[in-house]
Amino acid sequence: MIMRDLHELHFSRSYSEFQERKAEVLGKWEGYTQLRIFVSYFRSVCLNARVWRWQCYHTVSGFATTDNPCEAYNATIKRDVTLRRKLKIGALIGQLLILCRGESVRGRAFALAPGVDDRMVRRARDLDRAGLLREFTPKRTSIVFLLGSDSNAAITSLVSSHHQQHTCSTYMSAALEETCRSPPILAPRQIEWTATGRDVNINSRCCPCRLWFKMAC
Repeated sequence: MIMRDLHELHFSRSYSEFQERKAEVLGKWEGYTQLRIFVSYFRSVCLNARVWRWQCYHTVSGFATTDNPCEAYNATIKRDVTLRRKLKIGALIGQLLILCRGESVRGRAFALAPGVDDRMVRRARDLDRAGLLREFTPKRTSIVFLLGSDSNAAITSLVSSHHQQHTCSTYMSAALEETCRSPPILAPRQIEWTATGRDVNINSRCCPCRLWFKMAC
C-alpha cells in the first residue's frame, strides 16, 4: 500500500493534484497505528523544504529524474562488471579498463532521442491483430479538426472498447498480463484505462496517460 501511494504522489500532474493526493494519502496512513513512525519520518524527510522536487510535474516530459540512461548504465556496470561487489580501488580500476575497452569496440549507435520500447511494439501488434486499434482521420470541415491545436492532431489512433466492450475487457486482461508484472512504478500507469478507450496522437507521439507524462515515449 505504501509503495503504491508513493508512486501515486510521484506521478502527480500538478501542485494542486499533489496536495490533494498528499492529504488523502497521509489521512489513510494515519489511520494505521503501525504506520505512525513512518508517517513522522515521511513528513520530516520527504516533505521538508530541501526535498521537494521528486514529483513528475517539476520535470519536463521525457527528462525523468528516475529511470534515466545514467542510472540504467550504472545498473549495467553493477550487473556485468562489479557483479554487485564492493571492489577495492586497484581491482575496480582494472575492471573499468576492461569495460572501456569493451565499450570502445561496440557498434551500437548512441541514441539522441527516446525510442519505442520493444514490449510496446509487441503489445501494439497484439491489439491490432485483435481489432482493438482504429485509425481515425478528422475531416478538415469537422469540429475535431478545427479545434485541434495543430496539424499533428489531424491523425489519431483510437483504442476503443465501446462497440465490443466484453471482448475488449477480456482481451485487455490477457494482453496486459505482462504489463501487470512490471515494476509497481510502471504497471498502474500502463494499465490506466477508460470504458471508451484512449486517444493516442500518432504524429506527435503523445498519450494522455501518466506514464507518457513522465517518460514522453
